[in-house]
Amino acid sequence: MQKFYILTIIAALVTLAVCQLPADLEKFHKACMDEAKVTDEQMRQFFQNGMKASDATENIKCQMKCMMQKQGIWKDGVFDADAKIKELVQNPKFKGKEAELTKAINNCKNEKGANECDTVFKISMCIKEFMTQNNL
Repeated sequence: MQKFYILTIIAALVTLAVCQLPADLEKFHKACMDEAKVTDEQMRQFFQNGMKASDATENIKCQMKCMMQKQGIWKDGVFDADAKIKELVQNPKFKGKEAELTKAINNCKNEKGANECDTVFKISMCIKEFMTQNNL
């Protein structure tokens, strides 16, 4: 479940207004895995290999997009930076780091990919990289 939560943080995952329980997150995760036709093993391998962009299949990228959609962070083909910031500041790990999170999101929100799944992935990886570089 922790790996799924990490995916949530990176891809954007749970907006508290939409889903407040871990059961909701798990339900979204399973639905998105089915929709994107990606297996638990594929996701596990992606995380174990360090979430390298070169290892991300289109299915993994679309699973991330699906999660963002279900959380209200990706709406009608547009990344909702405010929703992502609200989601992240709910994580106790990020309490008191709102300014840094806002900077990360604003730095990455305009990333563009070849399609919506790729765009979500690029935004997510940009946020991940920013957080890593800034020890968030």
